[in-house]
Amino acid sequence: MPIRLSNKKLIKTNEESTKEEINELKDNEFHWKNKNVNLLLKNSYYCINNSCIFLYKTIKIIIKISGVYLLWIFLHFCASYLYTKLCVPTTLLGLLMSPFLTATPHCQGLRWVIYNGANIINNMWIVVGSWLCANIMGLNNDSQHDN
Repeated sequence: MPIRLSNKKLIKTNEESTKEEINELKDNEFHWKNKNVNLLLKNSYYCINNSCIFLYKTIKIIIKISGVYLLWIFLHFCASYLYTKLCVPTTLLGLLMSPFLTATPHCQGLRWVIYNGANIINNMWIVVGSWLCANIMGLNNDSQHDN
């Protein structure tokens, strides 16, 4: 009755086959499988490494592009918080002082940052939405050349 030890060789279990031959075939099969595993690991490493490099470069570009917008978001948040604390006190005296406080330079500056920050944030969403729509609908230049 033949015993199959590898994809390449068939051996018979009779008196001609010795344990050494069987062990040699097992070793050959182990080395063949080990070679395939090493090749798979090597290919996986290169795939993961290239993916990580691409992801790192992409994140770096996104941070460069969105850095200005993140700065405006942060400024708008801080200016809104400071405006409510410095220019609109929540007391009765604050209500009486608010007409005079709105004319102060720091309140006018905070209002400018709030107003322009909100406009820039709105424009950012328009740009992001337009870019997403263009990519979803396939309106980029690459798809036009393929047709």
